[in-house]
Amino acid sequence: MRPYSGAWILPLLAVPALAQAPAYDAATLGCARFSESTLATLESSFSAGRRRETLGRDGVLSVRATPDSAGLALEMWYDTLAVFREGPEGRYAPDASGILGGRYVGVLDPQGDYLSTAAPFVPAALRDIFDFRRIPIRFFPPLPPSPLAIAGEWTDGAGLTVWRLADSAGATGSVARYRWIRRESWEEGVAAGDSTVVVHRTETEAGSLQWRNGEGPLAWTSSADARVEFSSGAGRSELTQETRVRRLPAQCR
Repeated sequence: MRPYSGAWILPLLAVPALAQAPAYDAATLGCARFSESTLATLESSFSAGRRRETLGRDGVLSVRATPDSAGLALEMWYDTLAVFREGPEGRYAPDASGILGGRYVGVLDPQGDYLSTAAPFVPAALRDIFDFRRIPIRFFPPLPPSPLAIAGEWTDGAGLTVWRLADSAGATGSVARYRWIRRESWEEGVAAGDSTVVVHRTETEAGSLQWRNGEGPLAWTSSADARVEFSSGAGRSELTQETRVRRLPAQCR
């Protein structure tokens, strides 16, 4: 009698396919456009003075990306932009045309970390409202470096955690959904006359992302809270910010 072997049943067993890990690449960002809307509240307290302001921006960002040894060589620029700052003195909405078309240039890795090599000229009127030179650094949501099952999570061990949520149904197929939280804190010394003031900074960001394999990011929202406190109770400020981004039809030229 031949020895029994179970090898013949292996083709009958269902072998689950590995999920595809999301990644920023030339297929997802080679040519893309995004509408971005941000609304923020800035509260500050120094000595006996307290101040509350509202800041906002709405614009359309175009993106071009080509493969690079570290990920993607990225170019970004504003096609349209409107900004405002509103405080006790009233509402200020400067002309933003001076930054339009100016290029952000850098390298984006597959998980969304951005290294800047060049930034556009930013008129002083815009610098007083947002730090536009840093826009690409936190623009794209963070992605896990490996596939996540639904309800799975990944953390970098340094303050960033990404979760995979249940997929949703889209008009052209299923849409993967992710959620992330990022926490950072640090201290730095700032020269003030003959002395140095220690500044304590903390930032927390939470967001959700819709992603379709082969197409990339479709839309995302994020909420951020940044706090700055000066040593010896010299003052503090807090910025809370809500951002919504939606992918638009590409218009490469």
